[in-house]
Amino acid sequence: MSPNFRASAGKRLQLLAALLLLATLCAALSAHFWFFELFSHFRPYYAMFGVLCVIGLGATRAWRWAAVAMLLALWNGYPIVRLLLQEFVPPTSVSRHVTVFHFNVGLHHEEPQRVGAFLRRRAKLVDVVVLLETSDRFAPVLDELKDVFPHQVRHLEDSPFGIALVSRFPLQGTVSREPSGAFPHIEAAAVMPERAEPLMIYAVHAPPPIAGDMAAARNLKFDYVARKAAAQPNATPIVVGDFNLTPWSPYFQKFIADSGLRDARMPRRFDNTWPVTFNNANLGIAIDHSFAHASLPLVKRDIGPDLGSDHLPVTVTFGY
Repeated sequence: MSPNFRASAGKRLQLLAALLLLATLCAALSAHFWFFELFSHFRPYYAMFGVLCVIGLGATRAWRWAAVAMLLALWNGYPIVRLLLQEFVPPTSVSRHVTVFHFNVGLHHEEPQRVGAFLRRRAKLVDVVVLLETSDRFAPVLDELKDVFPHQVRHLEDSPFGIALVSRFPLQGTVSREPSGAFPHIEAAAVMPERAEPLMIYAVHAPPPIAGDMAAARNLKFDYVARKAAAQPNATPIVVGDFNLTPWSPYFQKFIADSGLRDARMPRRFDNTWPVTFNNANLGIAIDHSFAHASLPLVKRDIGPDLGSDHLPVTVTFGY
C-alpha cells in the first residue's frame, strides 16, 4: 500500500467513522427529540460500517480512529448480537393455530388483483388478513374474497390510512380514531374454533414520524393501543401493522413494556420489510410488526413475497 493511497483512504475512513459517531450520538438521544429518533433505526448498519472502518483504519494504521470505530461497532452491535444468540424453540403444547397476514399494500398499488389472487391461494393457510393503505380500489378485491374471508371490517379511503381487516371466523369490530381523532385503526374481536376467549385484534398503521407533530401522534397511538391491550377484558390481544419504527427505537421497547405483549420476531433474522429494493435483497429496515399475549406462543413468522408494494407482507402464526 503506497503512502499516498494509505493517507487518502485513511482520511475517507476517518470521515466515515466521524459520521458514524455523530449518528450514534443522535440515536442515543432518540427519546428526547423526534428528529434524533430517526437515527436509531439504522443501528445494524452502524455496526456493520463500524466493523468495516475498524478493518480499514487498522490497515491504514490510524489506530486512534480504529479504536473509536471499534467502540462504535461494539455499542451498536451489542443488541444485535443478543438477538442473534437467542434460540427459538417452537411450542409443543399447542393443538390449534391462528395465522395472521398483514401487509401495507401501498396507497397507489397498481395491481390490487395480484394481492387478491395471492390471498385466495393462501386462503386455507391464513385465518385473518390485515391490509393497510387500502383505498376504494381494493373494494372489488375484498368483495371477491368474501367467499373465503366472509367476515370483514373496512375503512377504505384515498389516504395512507385506509385499513381492511377480514377473517375466516366471525368478527365483531369497529374503526377507532382514538386518541387524537385523526388516524384510524381497527379493533375487532375474532371468535376462534375451540377457544372460549376471543382474540382482540388491533390493526394499526401509525403515522410516519416525518415531523414533530406526526411523531407525537404516532407515540400517542402506541400509548393508546398499549393501554387497551394491557387492560383488555375477556379477550386475548394481538397487535399487528405498520408501526413506522424499528426494534431499535426506545418507543418500540416502551410499547412492549406498556402493553405486556411479546414481540413476534424470529431470532436470527432481522425481518426487514421496507423498502423493497434490489429485487427483494432484504435491505432496509423492519417497521412492520406483530405482537401477541404470552398465552399465544409464536409458532413461525415469514416475510414476503414481493407483492408490488414498497413493503413486504408478514405472515405470523400463533398457537393456542
